[in-house]
This record gives sequence, structure tokens and C-alpha cells, in this order.
Amino acid sequence: MSRVYHSADPNHIFTSRLEIEEHLLAKISGNAGGKVGTELELFVTGREGLPITFDQVEMVLEHMAGQFPGAVPATEKGRIVGVSIPDVGDICLEPGGQVELSTKPCKDIQELESVNILMRAALEKTAAFLDLKVEGSGHMPSFLDAEDMPRSRFAAYCEYLRGVHGKKADDLIDTMKSCCGLQVNVDPMGSEFHEIYRALMLVDVANALSERTERQERLHETYAKLVPAQMTPLFEALKAGSNEGVVSCIADRLLTLKVPFMPDTSSPEGFKSTASVFGATPTVGELLRNGALTTEILDNSLSLQLMMPNLRRHGVLETRAPDSPQTTEALMVTAEQYHRFAYDAAARRQLLEDFSDISPQLLKEAFLERFDDAAILGRDIGGGKAVNDLVSAVQKYQAVTPKPQAGITRQFRI
Repeated sequence: MSRVYHSADPNHIFTSRLEIEEHLLAKISGNAGGKVGTELELFVTGREGLPITFDQVEMVLEHMAGQFPGAVPATEKGRIVGVSIPDVGDICLEPGGQVELSTKPCKDIQELESVNILMRAALEKTAAFLDLKVEGSGHMPSFLDAEDMPRSRFAAYCEYLRGVHGKKADDLIDTMKSCCGLQVNVDPMGSEFHEIYRALMLVDVANALSERTERQERLHETYAKLVPAQMTPLFEALKAGSNEGVVSCIADRLLTLKVPFMPDTSSPEGFKSTASVFGATPTVGELLRNGALTTEILDNSLSLQLMMPNLRRHGVLETRAPDSPQTTEALMVTAEQYHRFAYDAAARRQLLEDFSDISPQLLKEAFLERFDDAAILGRDIGGGKAVNDLVSAVQKYQAVTPKPQAGITRQFRI
């Protein structure tokens, strides 16, 4: 979901963990709630299914911009890397040349669907004009060989990964380049934030447990094995009964996060590597202890967390579990599911009540072992519940079951 965010004082320096938590709580309490948006990553390929070059991606972005009056291209070093469309959303470039369609915050599901239809139609029109194809597939092996996209934050992140993980970093980078996902974002209403956060975590985990896809396996084999903390939901937050309790769990994880790049308005790219500034790649906690954690760096760091769901700089909750769907219809099924548990208080509270006695540790173990246990749906998660009970509770709010997407090797539907 595209949303402009301006910090009141981007240069403010944090001096304590409490101050960080108060900053996060302010984002939550400042939201009126009710908005919903999506971020859909799509592969744009040649007719043979191979990735296109940066020159071709730039042509795609330029052609799409021409379809919307008032659209403003985003550039780095004079090259187009994204497009901002007034009253619609943003289009941006991803590491393997994937194109991401990010909607504006929409007032309801109907508006969200109309915006997605509009953006997808524009991309399909562009692809037809340039003799290209658009694929909504979670993982495309051909993109393992995609060229690196020349964006400063991608380059800084890849440099950081290679410095930390050496040769293993190639697998991480290939995963970024070859995977596409769908994110559903909602505004967490102030007093109900902790309920929304916990409910959406259960939805994310249920969706991850109910099907096994090539994208999920790829993420598990690379990111989850090398940086498991950043890929694992905050299961301990399931027992938090207040906004402060959930934010404390978020802060615990945030302080351990390494910050590979930071905003830099003086550079043409808008980012620079933190190692070039501090001599090494620091964590958020290290920046705090050294008196170098600014609001701008902290807010940027929120976008780097990979857990599900994730609180972003502009105060929305971002989900990360689903694969990119091929159709807008399938996208809307997922969006409606997350929207229901965010804004239908009765459905949300029923879900939380039904699973209030489960063990966060047992659910965490099931989540981490979901690729190794063929009988995962029968796994005990405490409180007299099994994994299939959670999956059923979440799936019953899907009005329509979408057709299985390419790449799904195991799918459980209750």
C-alpha cells in the first residue's frame, strides 16, 4: 500500500528503548483505521519466459506512466526506477526486475478491487505493446539468472549480504530475484492494534501452514536458514494483551536487526550503505547505544524486517505470507480474508478467543517444521487444538477458494 510518510523530525536521536516504543505507539494511535491496500509483485518476461533487462523494465515503467495523467516517474541517476500515480498508487522496480503494483490506501474492499483492476490492466496493456508477458507466479527459476537491478538500496543490501555470508549470499540474492509475493496492508486502529496484530499473525501462520509452494520453500531454504529470527513471526506476542505488550515484542526484534543501508538525501540514489558511514553494518541496538539512531534510520529499518505481520514506518501492518496470484480475483480473496480479521471485530475476537489457550511455543515449532512434517495439519498446538483447527478457522472466511496457482506442490484445504 503506497503511502507518503514524513517524520516530524527525521534527525531526532533516540536515547532509550522506551523512547523507541513510544515512537512506535504514536504511529499506531495516530491511525483512524479502516484503510486497506495491497502490494503485488509480478514477473514481466519475454515471450520465452526469461527475465527482461533493466532497459526493458525502464521501458515498461515509462509506458505505464504514459497511461496516467499526472504520473511522476521516480529516478536514480537519470534512470526510471518507479512511477507514482496520483489517487492510484505506485509502481516500482524489484531486485530481479519484477514489477510491484502498490495501491493507495483504499477506503474499502470495493475500491481496492477497482484500483487493482486498473493497475493490472495498465501493466497488461504495456506488456502487449512491448510483446512481453506478465506472470503472477510465486517463484520463477528463470529469474535466478536475472541481472542485478541498478538501485542503490539493492546494491547496498547485496554488498552487505556478501560481506556477512560470503558465497552463501548468492542464494539469498537469487531468492530476492526469483520470488514474487502479495502483501495485504491494513491500518491498525489505535486501541485495537494488539488484537489486529495477533489475529493477522494467526492468519499469516495458518496460510503458511496450509500450503507448500516453491516460493515458500525457496525462502525457507535461504533466508529462514541464514536469518531465522527475521523470518519468524513474534509468537510471544500472542499472549500480549495490550498495545504496549505487542510493541515491546516488536522492539525486542527490532533492536537485533542489522541496518545495511540508510537514507541519504545528498546522494542521487537516496541511500548509502551504513558500513560506509560506521565502518561496519550496525544493528538498531548498536546505533541506539552509540547515539546514532535517528528517526529517519529507525523508520527506514522498520521496512527491512521480514517477520509477519510487520509494522511499517507509516503505521500500517504489512503481511507477507501469500504468493503472488495470477488473477485479481485470487488477489481479492486473500485481501478480503485479511480485511475481515482486521476490521470485523466479531470475527477477529472469535478467532482470538478460540485460540487463546494455544501454546505459542508449540505453534512456533509447527511453523518452523512445516516443511519436514508430512502430518503437519495434525500437530498439537496446545489448548486442545491442532494445526488443522487453526487453518479451518481462518479458511472459513474465504468466500471463494481460488484455483491453485502454478508452483503449489502441496495444498491443504479443509
